[in-house]
Amino acid sequence: MSELSGRPNILKRLNSDLIKNALKNLESATKAELVQETGISLTTVGVILTKLVEDGEVKNQGYDESSGGRRAERYTLNLNYSLAAALCVENKYIDYAVGNSAGEILEEGRVEINETKQINSVEEVLNCLIDKFDSIKCIGIGVPAAVANGRLFTGTKLEEWHNFNVQDYLEKKYNLPVIMENDLNAIAVGFANNYLKEKGLHESNFLNIIYINFMTTGIGSGIIANGMLIRGFSNYAGEISFLQLGNGDTFFDAVMRQHTNEEYANAIAIAVGNLSCIVNPEYVVIGGDAFEEHNLELINEYCSKYIPDNVRPKIIHAEDYREDYISGIMHLTIEEMNSGIRLVTTKRL
Repeated sequence: MSELSGRPNILKRLNSDLIKNALKNLESATKAELVQETGISLTTVGVILTKLVEDGEVKNQGYDESSGGRRAERYTLNLNYSLAAALCVENKYIDYAVGNSAGEILEEGRVEINETKQINSVEEVLNCLIDKFDSIKCIGIGVPAAVANGRLFTGTKLEEWHNFNVQDYLEKKYNLPVIMENDLNAIAVGFANNYLKEKGLHESNFLNIIYINFMTTGIGSGIIANGMLIRGFSNYAGEISFLQLGNGDTFFDAVMRQHTNEEYANAIAIAVGNLSCIVNPEYVVIGGDAFEEHNLELINEYCSKYIPDNVRPKIIHAEDYREDYISGIMHLTIEEMNSGIRLVTTKRL
């Protein structure tokens, strides 16, 4: 904090972000409640709230009922002040959504695209959304490939995107921050968030999930460990098509060639067993257009042979990944939009 003391603009923004995050978590609050939640002085809270209300980021809801003393003013975030645009790009279509800072969807849809002009189609969708919603502050794009520094470097889809930095191009064109994310990472995030909501849970710090998606072109996965999305040092984590199962077989080889039900279930169980030793997930979610759902029970049987009961993950079948996909991209985009300034304390091991 000593280095920040000479940088009042940074401290002001930090305090502003702390207050906005507190309002988001509390849904509404008085100045006194914000002081208690953030540890910021009452005078500073008052000054920052006045500016946020003037700018339209925060709304004044009026006065609380009197409890005998002076009535307190109550404040809440203007959730529609900053909007996020989320796009999930495939070869033949783009699913899109616009959401506010709480993740509420204001508009969503799908457009068919020209297979050889995907980037032009993305621009057309973004042009329409930005014209309609002038409060869009961040753009998120999901792609069927590994992404590093704005460039795609795996997969056979969106091959024209491999030749230039898509993220940098779009950021310069729209003067907005852009994030790009691998589709399976986004799907895993979306599934995890939707699962937490379904169960009425709010704490994601201890959530451990591997989401495995079977396609005719490969097998991908998204990995969440202790609530954190695992990307790896070069964003290559989750490319489990190449997982070695022995005898020179990759995971992809074992499940895509001609096989019996037993061979198929055995290969998946071995892969789940290997992943369990490394990541120890509580849940393994399996789905995708090429997944043989009728073998689900057999997969569970083989998993019970290879993985001890006390560490064996629960196998969940994902019937349709599309809702999780757009939900995941939206969550990651809003997270980036709301990121602000963070103080992080690190310790040397």
